[in-house]
Amino acid sequence: MSPGQYISGVSHVALISWLLIGWGLNHEPLDFEVIEVAMVSGEEYDQLVRATTPNPLPDAPDAPAVPAIEETPTPPATEPDVAPAQDTPSPTEAPAEEAPPPAPPAPPTPPAEVQENVPDLVQPVEPPSAADLTESPRPVPRPSPRIADTPAPPPPPEAETAPEVQVEVAPDAQETPEVAEEAQEATAPQEAAPEIVTEAETPSGAVETSVRPRSRPNRPAPQPAEPETRTAEAPAPANEAPQEDAVAAALADALASAPQPTSAPAGPPMTGSEREAFRVAVNGCWNVDPGAEWARVTVTVGFDLGQDGKVVGNTVRLLSSTGGTAAQAETAYQTARRAILRCQGSGGYDLPADKYDHWKEVEITFDPTGMRLR
Repeated sequence: MSPGQYISGVSHVALISWLLIGWGLNHEPLDFEVIEVAMVSGEEYDQLVRATTPNPLPDAPDAPAVPAIEETPTPPATEPDVAPAQDTPSPTEAPAEEAPPPAPPAPPTPPAEVQENVPDLVQPVEPPSAADLTESPRPVPRPSPRIADTPAPPPPPEAETAPEVQVEVAPDAQETPEVAEEAQEATAPQEAAPEIVTEAETPSGAVETSVRPRSRPNRPAPQPAEPETRTAEAPAPANEAPQEDAVAAALADALASAPQPTSAPAGPPMTGSEREAFRVAVNGCWNVDPGAEWARVTVTVGFDLGQDGKVVGNTVRLLSSTGGTAAQAETAYQTARRAILRCQGSGGYDLPADKYDHWKEVEITFDPTGMRLR
């Protein structure tokens, strides 16, 4: 072992011994308090408590003893008295018992009153007897020897019958004898009926009963106006020439006022690549703010182009708009208008000159999802 270990061991042993023996340590004993205690039984403690209590309470009386309940004896069972046997009488027919009267039936329960909305029905009118009718409500068609689509009234007695109606023409006293026409007598068509009337068809004079319909009656169709019968006059040959001149003048005025047919655009139509190049040129100057409210509005703008490819004057106009309010549509239109004017530059749009008739009037739909050219 090394000297250090010896020194350390001796030092620790000396320290522990000093702590245990306490050499050089002065200490005073602690004071202890002692209390004398005497053992007392329970009875002695009660007596001491009673002596110190000014008004001791009396002892509680003992509870009275509960008497035992005697069981009630069960009475003996009594035997039933047996009647002495009597002579059994000869069997006789027992009188039939009267059936009890049947119970009166319960009064029927009145049914619940159900209110139904029944429409007022028109009471049928009793048909009047044929004897009470003095006149027939509808005329009885009289038999006619001829059947036609349009019934014809009977001819007057002084007129002669003919297949067609002829108007009486009186000879003109002023006409010369050479051109005078023969006077024609007035004739009337033979009486005709729309259907064949047989003897079996005898209309009854009684009025048929029917319930008035609840639907609204249809309006009566307007009756066609009867054409007025005019007296045929012989045309005057002297007035034919002025009438022909008036008709020719009217035809000339109608042809002059008729709109001339628009001529088709000259030159071949624009190709798809040319239309796409024009759309891309305008779309390059169209700035859309995705977060703005007007960006949801679709506007259609029309304008005219000159042969140099520039917009003619103030021809840019709003044709239609969809979505948004009027203020938002105006904002979208102004944005499209600035794009059209800005992209034309100083030299105008690059469009084929030989197809000017096809692109002189342009309509462009500015849609945020994709611009369309028409």
